[in-house]
Amino acid sequence: MAKLVNSSKYNDVAGAILSLKGVVSVQDIIDAIKQIANFQSETLDKIEKVLSTETLFGEYKKEHHAYLSDIKVDMTYQRRVRLRKLLNKLTNAGKFDVHGAGAVDIAMRGDDPYVWDGLRRCIMAGIVGLEYIPVSRFNHKKIASVIEMQQTEARFFKMRNADTETMKPEEIFKSMVVYNDPNAIKILNVLKNAELDVEGLNPGYTTLNGFRELENKLFTKVQEDEVKTASSIVRNVFSDDNVVSSYLLCGLALLLQKNDELDKPLSDTEIESQLTTWRTTKTIPSRSQKTLTSRRLNSKASESIAWNISEQAINFNGQQKELVKLLNLDKDDVDLLEDIE
Repeated sequence: MAKLVNSSKYNDVAGAILSLKGVVSVQDIIDAIKQIANFQSETLDKIEKVLSTETLFGEYKKEHHAYLSDIKVDMTYQRRVRLRKLLNKLTNAGKFDVHGAGAVDIAMRGDDPYVWDGLRRCIMAGIVGLEYIPVSRFNHKKIASVIEMQQTEARFFKMRNADTETMKPEEIFKSMVVYNDPNAIKILNVLKNAELDVEGLNPGYTTLNGFRELENKLFTKVQEDEVKTASSIVRNVFSDDNVVSSYLLCGLALLLQKNDELDKPLSDTEIESQLTTWRTTKTIPSRSQKTLTSRRLNSKASESIAWNISEQAINFNGQQKELVKLLNLDKDDVDLLEDIE
């Protein structure tokens, strides 16, 4: 049987897997990955060695298991397989967790098993050296046509992967904390120092609203010290609120960072004092966190909100133009922001 790709180069294999069409043998995908020149050193050497298949799953039983070499996949309805993402998931976890993977779902087209949910788990199991895996079987009717079988499997796939309730970023983060994911623990420590709570992980602290924004910006666009200071300022200025906006937190944290780069930076106390004066000035409607966050550019959310704060509430003593440059905003960005109501 011809190989999926006649190359040991990563890019060639990744490209071939990304462009899979029609019915494909799962074993062919596994073999293609294993033939990558540095696969052993770059992947297998970085994860725990698995025990024998029989030790993990017990003696092979047709009613409970399927050999990976027998399983096929119909890419007609499947998501494309991105090899880098799959291998990163494996190396980041440090192992292939058979218990976390659980049983994969297969549909029997006659005597041939087709995986309709769990393709990536099949691939990972195969590349770490397992021969068979636990499965949950569905048997197509003997009179069903290939098109009817595809339609049934595609409906199952959509129900499982598209129609189910998606976990919120906060829920995913909480589960990651539970199993001690290093990056999640790092973020949790920042939240503790900033006296903020997500999903009850830091009981007694103010709830952070919109966790994903902080998750995306922390350690890249905004840093821990400024987040801690920004949290203190927001909680003091909006002391009657029971939540802190993640958008406002990141915007203010970025503003604090850029303020330090000005020739005449303001102190944290001055910034908090001016924000307090702005907040307590009587207006209709009253000023809120949303007043500072609703006007923003999606591609530059933190920068936009930092500009909003400086433009509405803080006097930087003639350094506004310099601040705009430091925020990497241009005249078009500012004009757009001013036009947003």
